[in-house]
Amino acid sequence: MALNPYGDTSRAAAGPSTSEFDILKASHKFLREDDEQESLTWNEQLAKKYYHNLYREFAVCDLKHYKSGNFALRWRTESEVISGAGETTCGNTRCTLHTKQEGEMLLVKTIELPFSYIEDGETKFALVKVVLCDKCLKKLMWRRNKEKERVQEETKAQQAAGKGRAEDTIMGAFSRGEPKEHFTRKRNVDEEPARNSSRTEPAGFTRDASHKRRRKHSQSHPPPHASSHSLLADRLDNR
Repeated sequence: MALNPYGDTSRAAAGPSTSEFDILKASHKFLREDDEQESLTWNEQLAKKYYHNLYREFAVCDLKHYKSGNFALRWRTESEVISGAGETTCGNTRCTLHTKQEGEMLLVKTIELPFSYIEDGETKFALVKVVLCDKCLKKLMWRRNKEKERVQEETKAQQAAGKGRAEDTIMGAFSRGEPKEHFTRKRNVDEEPARNSSRTEPAGFTRDASHKRRRKHSQSHPPPHASSHSLLADRLDNR
């Protein structure tokens, strides 16, 4: 039997509990300004204190969606800093070279990534150092290299199309037989041929005179088909 029939009113209804991790997750920033305002809430002060305890020299990444050009970055944990993961090994957490065995020497490269991210509804940019092996570096540059290849192919196609159009224009000009320039001179009336004759005759020479000359010539010489008996008879008569 309850001692208080109206219930215990000394305690208010307990709401959902909020852990320290939830506070850090809600107030965390990837990069913070050094000259931030001092009038911060208790949650923001806790997140800022956690931020200053991070090892922000090198970051580790996740290249799961490298073909889309997207990747995730975070700062290294204390255990990763102690083991050298992400500094002397590949910074891709999905790479087999992220952890190394004792005495193993890995070939890695340190690069600065132009990292773009959205924080508090605002797009921000930062340069972050990441250590990657050759295989993961190719993955990181995969999208950019594909874009370069596409642009080069489009440029070559445009140049080939322009060259083809120029050749078609030249060949079309030859096939159409475009008019060429001709040098003309005035004709003399005496040089014009007779209308009803396809034969050109010299100036001052009429058709009647040519007929008479041909007739006289034909009378003075015997035809080539005359027989030798007739020629002998003509010579005897002349004697």
